[in-house]
Amino acid sequence: LRALGQTPDLAGFFPSKSHDLGAFHQRTGHPIHEMLLRCRFRAWDCGPQNFTTIFTRLGKCYTFNSGGPGREVLTTLQGGAGNGLELMLNVQQEEYLPVWGDTDETSYEAGVKVQIHSQEEPPFIDQLGFGVAPGFQTFVSCQQQRLVYLPPPWGDCKATPIESDFFTNYSITACRLDCETRYLAENCNCRMVHMPGNANVCTPEQYKECADPALDFLVKKDSEYCACRTPCAMVRYGKELSMVKIPSKASARYLAKKFNKTEQYIADNVLVLDIFFEALNYEMIEQKKAYEVAGLLGDIGGQMGLFIGASLLTILEIFDYLYEV
Repeated sequence: LRALGQTPDLAGFFPSKSHDLGAFHQRTGHPIHEMLLRCRFRAWDCGPQNFTTIFTRLGKCYTFNSGGPGREVLTTLQGGAGNGLELMLNVQQEEYLPVWGDTDETSYEAGVKVQIHSQEEPPFIDQLGFGVAPGFQTFVSCQQQRLVYLPPPWGDCKATPIESDFFTNYSITACRLDCETRYLAENCNCRMVHMPGNANVCTPEQYKECADPALDFLVKKDSEYCACRTPCAMVRYGKELSMVKIPSKASARYLAKKFNKTEQYIADNVLVLDIFFEALNYEMIEQKKAYEVAGLLGDIGGQMGLFIGASLLTILEIFDYLYEV
C-alpha cells in the first residue's frame, strides 16, 4: 500500500495482546482426518480415532497408541513388515506458509517428523524425531532396548521418583519439560502451548519478549538449572530405515484418480510410513559393578589361604627334615 502511495492500515493485522495461541495452534494445525489417507495396524484398519492430539515445540502433533485415559494399548504378536503400523499421509504442501526470508523459525523441508517412544515418556520430537519425506515409502525396523544403570555411589543415574506436578514417571524428556515449564512460569508468568499445566498460555507479545528468549537461554547456556540425570531404568527403540520411491509409474494414475489429485500432487505430497518390530525380543544393556564386596572378600580370603597354607607346609617340611637328620 505504501508503494501505491496509500497509508497502510495495520489495525487488526497483527494479533492482539490477548490473542489465544492455544486455539490458534488447534485451528491452524494440519487435521489428522485430512492428512491420513490410509491406516492399518496388524492388517486391521485404523483411523483418526486411534490418534491423540498433542502439542510440541513444532506445533500440533498426533500420537498413535498413546495409551491415555480410556484408550486401550494396542500390541502386536509377531515381528516383521505387515505386523506393525502402516500409514499413508498427505503432507499438504499447499498449506505451508511461504518463506519470505531467513529467521530462526524458517523451515525449508517438506515431510513429517516421527518419534518412537514408550507410553510413559512424553515426546520430544523437535530434538529426537527423524524425518520422513514425501514421494517415498519409508520402512522403519525397530528393536526395543532396555537400559539399566547403577545408582550412586557407583553411577550417576536417578533412582528416586520424579518430583513433578505434571508427570508421574521420570524420564529425561519429562524432567526437561517440567523444568522449562517452571522456568517460564517464574520468569514470564505464562507457559508455551506445548507445555503441561493449567497456567495461562503466553500471548504473542510474551512469546516474543520473554518466552522464546528465556527458553533459548535455558537450552543454550543455563545447563545448571535444568540438569536432568539419566534414569536408572529406561526403554528406547533402535531403528533401521530404508526407503523406496512412490508412486510407481504403474500406480501414479490410480492414486491420482482415487484421491482426486494430479499425479504431480501425489508425487509431491504423499508418503507411506511402515513401522514394525524386527523381532519380538529386546536387547538388555545393564551396567554392572566392576568389583563387588563379595568378590573382594573372596579374593582376600583366597590369598590369605594360599599364603598361610604355603607357610605351614614349609614349616612342617622343615620339622620333617630335621627329624630325619
